[in-house]
Amino acid sequence: MPGVNVNIGATLVVNAQVSAQVSATAMASGSGQASGSGSGSATAVVLNTGGGGGSSFSSGPGASSLIQNISVESGGGSSSAYEATRTVTKKVVIQAVCIDDKDVPHPASQVTPDREIEDSYDNELYRCIAGTRLQATISTYEGQIDFSHGDTLACHKGDALYHSPGGHVECRPQKPARDCNERSLLRRFGAGVKILTMITVEKYTAYHEERQSSGGILSLDGGVGGVVY
Repeated sequence: MPGVNVNIGATLVVNAQVSAQVSATAMASGSGQASGSGSGSATAVVLNTGGGGGSSFSSGPGASSLIQNISVESGGGSSSAYEATRTVTKKVVIQAVCIDDKDVPHPASQVTPDREIEDSYDNELYRCIAGTRLQATISTYEGQIDFSHGDTLACHKGDALYHSPGGHVECRPQKPARDCNERSLLRRFGAGVKILTMITVEKYTAYHEERQSSGGILSLDGGVGGVVY
């Protein structure tokens, strides 16, 4: 009514997590004017006004939604070791000896005097006299000849060290030859090394990482939102 001041007390109630007390004063004189102060935050509010004439409204959470079949990977996996192989192409230097029954080494006979072996070469590299077994040392070649960290390839008696196109080196039965062939080769070519590009299959230890995962359901309520009057 004109000329009449009306005081309205209001109480603000929030959800169980946060509560705040707010006082508001409204003056009605033709047009309404209101001021208020308070602290805190809420996701659900119920406002009741006292005095003459009243109104109320409530603000609740928005609609909930579910996300199913969520897979979560944990970072604390474990690693398991296994043996793997790989093909390696490298330049190598080779020397060979013939081991007798008393384990005494003798120079192996070179079949060719060439020190650098072409990739297309398809023949024996070294051979031994009857009754001995061939043993070759193969080392990586980087401009210097060093067999201190080389690998050993041991053949059976009667085997020669054979090179086939594509960088393959292996033990093979010696080709038939006339008597004293090996001694004749030694007199002609002497003892020597061979440098060539070789393909090898290396074994190494690899690791497989194992991860753990778990499933679940995620529920979303939309946060602050949906208003119901």
